[in-house]
Parts: sequence; C-alpha cells; structure tokens
Amino acid sequence: MYDFSKGPVKFIRGGSYPHCNSVLVDGRVRAVIDAASDPEKLMAFKNQARVDFLITSHAHEDHLIYNYLFPESAFYSHSLDAPHFEEVKSLADCYGDMSPETFQKWCDFFVKECNYVPRKVDQFLEDGIVMDFGETRMEVIHTPGHTEGHCVFYFPPERILFTADLDLTRAGPYYADRTSDIEKTIRSLERMKEIKAETYLTAHGKGVYEGDPAYIDRYLKIIFDREDRLIDSLRREPKNLEQITAEGIIYGKNPTFLGAWDLTLSERMMIVKHLDRLMEKGRLGKEGKFFILLD
Repeated sequence: MYDFSKGPVKFIRGGSYPHCNSVLVDGRVRAVIDAASDPEKLMAFKNQARVDFLITSHAHEDHLIYNYLFPESAFYSHSLDAPHFEEVKSLADCYGDMSPETFQKWCDFFVKECNYVPRKVDQFLEDGIVMDFGETRMEVIHTPGHTEGHCVFYFPPERILFTADLDLTRAGPYYADRTSDIEKTIRSLERMKEIKAETYLTAHGKGVYEGDPAYIDRYLKIIFDREDRLIDSLRREPKNLEQITAEGIIYGKNPTFLGAWDLTLSERMMIVKHLDRLMEKGRLGKEGKFFILLD
C-alpha cells in the first residue's frame, strides 16, 4: 500500500497535477499530511482507525483535493494560508491579475476538479511547534516563499524531512503567487539544509531522496540559473516584460495548460519577481517599459 515506510511514517505517491504525494502518520495519534495522493489508499488508511489530524502544508489546490474525505479530522495549516481554504475566490486571487473569465475558470476548476470545499482551519501550524503522535513526533518548520504559509515537517526519531512543495525537482522552485517571494524561498531552502535528515520526502516528482543537502543545493541553483539567463537576455538588448516572458526563460517557449493553469501566467509572475530583485540590487534600470542592464 505504501511507497515508503519507516516506523509510523508512511508515504504514498500521488501522480500528476492536481495531485501530490501524501505522508501518513500511523501512531496512537494518526494524521494525514497533504491529502492529495491516491484516494483509495487514503480511505484504506482512514478505515483502519480514526484519523485525528488533517494537515495541509500550504494552500494550493493540488494539496487539498481529498481533504473532503476527512471532515471529522481536526484541520491544521498555517495562519497565513488559512483564508485560502475558507473562500475559493481567495485561492484563485493568489495567482495574480487575470480577466474575469479566467478568474471564474480557476474557481470552477477548483470546485469541480479539485473538490474544493470551504473549510476553516481548526488549529494553526506555527514554526517550532512539536506534534506528538505517540510513536513519533513531528516538528513544524515554517518555510515561506512558495506561499506565505508554506511549512515543511521533520520527524526526528526517523530523521525524515517532508519538504512539501520545496520538492527538489529539476523543474525548480515555484514562486509565482502574488505573495511568493524569491528571497524567502532561498532562506527557506538554506534552512532546510541545516536539518540532519536521513531521508527527504517531497510532494512531487521522485518523492523519496537520500537526505543529502546536495539535492537542495541543486534545486537552489535553479533560481540563480534563471536569473543568469535573464541577465544574459538583457545584456543582448533592453526588453519589455512581454518580450522577456515570451522567451520562456523559466518554463520554455511553449508552456502548457494544466487544468486551468496557464504556465504563461506563472512565467510572467516569476519574471516580475526576478526583475524586481535585480532592480533592488541596483543591477537593472528602466526606461519606459524597457528593462536595461546597468552592469
């Protein structure tokens, strides 16, 4: 049933968007973290005994798709992401400015395809709190950047770190929400490197990694590689935002749709954050709509 298991900590792969991998804790206190993997396996776990806690690492649709299967479980997430679980329009607004038609498409997608059901968070996750499950315990680590409230979870007895959407994939970090932040993403990844884990479990991709910080370094480097490609592009000639976005520096020139998700919008949002970062560092100037490299 499980794709990885160590003591009471279990792992289920979830497949492609809008799914993700789940972590289950089978202790005297039982929990599901990111209920978006295999619904049959999640229900099998639920049917074994009561699931006390439903924990969601952050408010994105591909991490809550099967939350509705656990209405009786106490719901945990970070306070900064809590509003997006309570109102579907709040979640859709995370993805930036869009036409009313596109906005409604997002909302419909969340409800019809991602099983979005408004829900209040019963207990807020906070950095440093330790949750005791009897046979194991789990430390909550607030790792903002991907979203404001994104958290990862460390199980000291098993030396397992569930990295959630800081997922170590070769696609690299995502920071395209309105409140996503490159610098916070970098700091969160650096903090993860300090954790002496034997195993990394991730929400997407391969899912199970040896606890080697080199995987985090590789993932972190993708941020700086993107920025280098942006600088190289502007070194050739000044460009406006539309021209830069069309180059596909992050997701390629022909990005795909995933459900309602147009990767062109994510590309644009992430490019804006890189441009802002370079301007804050004094490396870029702007004349009209055109960005100019200053060094």
